[in-house]
Amino acid sequence: MSIAVGELVYFQDPKRSWVVGNVTEWNEQKLQATCKARDDGEVATQLKEGNVLVIREDLLEEDVDDLLHLTLLHDATILDVLRRRYFKDVIYTNIGAIVVALNPFNFKIPRYMDDQMPRYLAEGDRIEHNVPHSWAVAHNTYWEMVNDNYNQCILVSGESGAGKTEASKIVMKYLAALSCKAGDERQKEGARQVGVKINKSSPPLECFGNARTVRNDNSSRFGKFMRVKFDGEGFLKGAHITKYLLEKSRIVTASPGERVYHSFYLLLRSSHAERALLGDQKEYKSVSSGKMWHNKEFNTAEEFDEVCDAMLTIGLDQERIDDMWLVVGGILHILNLEFEAEDEGSKLRASTESNLDKCLALWQVDAEKVRRELVASELEIKGQAVVKLLPPVKAVDGRDALVKALYDAEFGWLVEQCNEILDVGDAGCWIGLLDIFGFEDFEVNSFEQFCINLANETLQGHYNQFIFTRDMAECRAEGIDVADVEFPDNSPCLKMMVGKGGIAALLDEECSLGQGSDDGFLHKITEGHASNPFFLKKALCQSSFIVHHYAGSVSYEVENFLEKNRDTLKDSMRLILRASGVPFVAGLLDAPADQPGPRLTVGGFFRSQLRDLMDVVNSTNPHWIRCVKPHPAKNPRMLCGVSTMHQLASAGVLGTVKIRKAGFPVRIKFEDFIQRYEIILDSSPTGDVKEDSIAIIAACSLDPKRAQPGISRVFLKSDAYVNLEQRKREKLHERARVVQAFARALKGYSEARHQVYEQNKAVIEQLRAVITATLKVERAEANGRKAIAGEAGSLLSATVKEFYDKTRYATAVSYRCCWTVETSAPRTCLLLCTPGTKHGTCSC
Repeated sequence: MSIAVGELVYFQDPKRSWVVGNVTEWNEQKLQATCKARDDGEVATQLKEGNVLVIREDLLEEDVDDLLHLTLLHDATILDVLRRRYFKDVIYTNIGAIVVALNPFNFKIPRYMDDQMPRYLAEGDRIEHNVPHSWAVAHNTYWEMVNDNYNQCILVSGESGAGKTEASKIVMKYLAALSCKAGDERQKEGARQVGVKINKSSPPLECFGNARTVRNDNSSRFGKFMRVKFDGEGFLKGAHITKYLLEKSRIVTASPGERVYHSFYLLLRSSHAERALLGDQKEYKSVSSGKMWHNKEFNTAEEFDEVCDAMLTIGLDQERIDDMWLVVGGILHILNLEFEAEDEGSKLRASTESNLDKCLALWQVDAEKVRRELVASELEIKGQAVVKLLPPVKAVDGRDALVKALYDAEFGWLVEQCNEILDVGDAGCWIGLLDIFGFEDFEVNSFEQFCINLANETLQGHYNQFIFTRDMAECRAEGIDVADVEFPDNSPCLKMMVGKGGIAALLDEECSLGQGSDDGFLHKITEGHASNPFFLKKALCQSSFIVHHYAGSVSYEVENFLEKNRDTLKDSMRLILRASGVPFVAGLLDAPADQPGPRLTVGGFFRSQLRDLMDVVNSTNPHWIRCVKPHPAKNPRMLCGVSTMHQLASAGVLGTVKIRKAGFPVRIKFEDFIQRYEIILDSSPTGDVKEDSIAIIAACSLDPKRAQPGISRVFLKSDAYVNLEQRKREKLHERARVVQAFARALKGYSEARHQVYEQNKAVIEQLRAVITATLKVERAEANGRKAIAGEAGSLLSATVKEFYDKTRYATAVSYRCCWTVETSAPRTCLLLCTPGTKHGTCSC
């Protein structure tokens, strides 16, 4: 394809993603363009065809609530529309079944304030008169549940800081309000109270399950699926929460610029710190690890009190709340323990003994047994008990396994307490609300990112299947043949990750070996998947592998993969804690398994949860909210094109474009199609928009695989759309040449007339005199002076004949009869020649 210099285009700039500009140079041999941005004049060179999209000027003004209604569906047009809407404080935009929500980092935009909610609540069973919003998703989902008597699901995703948790709260608040619209006061009040308890469950769950990351001040470090339950009349009755994969490594340490869980900082700054035997916060290694002490949320003693009040509101008693904080305090103490080598094993460093004493006092467990289990393990070999001393590194691993198991169990207990208070068993239908970690790709990606991205890959597979099926159904409803359309399938990648002989299976296999290692795991997956197009092992990267996900390629460091996947607490330590003098502590951990054998790994348990989740999601009617963080700076009115496009890809939004491109991404109503491309026709339109559209398609020689007329619109492949635009430009150029020729002729004629006037000024003046004389003749006749009239008439006749002879010849010489069309047959001259004279024989 050739691109003309001066064309209006979107071009892909490496720093800003898609930018509006003009082509300043086109290299036909290399098929590369140089483009200049319209806004700042920046020049991008050596752009390949795929990085340049030719557009019309009117496309830059398109503003739609649903991106699928764009004339040209492309990554560039999507980004441009989202950018323009964002800077007008329009943060929600649909793309088919998805609502894209750009985090405004501004909660005072008038159209999104709670006082606007009644406008949505007042609508019928479908939002038709209001703009896209999380409220609209909640509204439509609720009424689909009520009308169809069928369970629904809202899937909320996005990277850390994109606003997933806030979006979930907005949906939950709206559902509570919507279910209270009808009914008597008792029913309304009951639904309101359930809504209050559900909303009040958020602060405790965020306190114990959220943390500050480099991307977000209040990042959820676990996945949550909440079934919001309604009775047969649509009133809110309760909820049930399932948690997924708490990030356990964040209990122990945090990366630079990040924090461990909020709960640790709140306790250290609260009135409970003294009861937990805690000193200054900087004495504790875990909270000091990220060197980030302050945060915008969950940071002060007042916020500690708010969390405690919320726990009381949802029904927890004060004693249990106090016990929870004592467990947190004990973890802070025990993570200060250090070990040093002693003979073949290790011992507790004397300077940290006091931390262990304080922890034991809080948890009320057997001090002697704990001290022994921290530095040694008892194994059974051939029926004999053998004590194995632990080196310092293994002792630290055992310490960390203890606190991870205890904190994860406490968080699980908190979730179950919320369920006991909120759940009502089987009521009527329910709406599932999934707030799950988005696709992650950090500088260093480990086991947690592998599990998170597995979840996103699985959900994307479900989304692809659902949206593709819906899109093909729309095409068939329009009479479009889609037999040759292929589905964008990511199942081969999923099979490589979790199928038989896949990465997860090989990881579990390596964990089951006594001498298993991270390097052994890497060797196995490289050997098993080296030829897989979704896998890559770079020769120079000795400790990592790459998976080509739907949203991009991610490099995973294998260090600690096995340890994180095992994450098993010794049975002996589990029994010690179950014998605690604090009933709450004693009840947190399950008893060791009675039957010996392989234990379910962390990854195995997560995959089991994921299968159960997908079974639930597949049994519902799904809806999607994709949250996007427009700029890493997290400030209002800032948008980074590259970051936004990466998130749109991760969220599956660009996957929607791929699905459309697999089919027919450009869909234009017949009326608009005729208006735009009528010029391509050689004859006048018939007035039948469908027949005229078919004629245009035929004139461009577009086969049915590239363009088809439906019932109400034309369906086009992207290349067919480009072909139409090119033919339109060619026709416009042809017409322009005709107009230019006409304009030149008209200009020549005008100049000739002016020349005649200049050459015959004297005659014209004489003619004026004659006209004056004529008027005198008329007056003389009126007065009976006929002699004078006859003389004046003879003068007029001679003057007019002289003027005609002069002007005829002068004009013809200047103009050369150029209006006449040359033909093989003689033709009468059209202008200024003697009437009846054949062309070529007249005086000109």
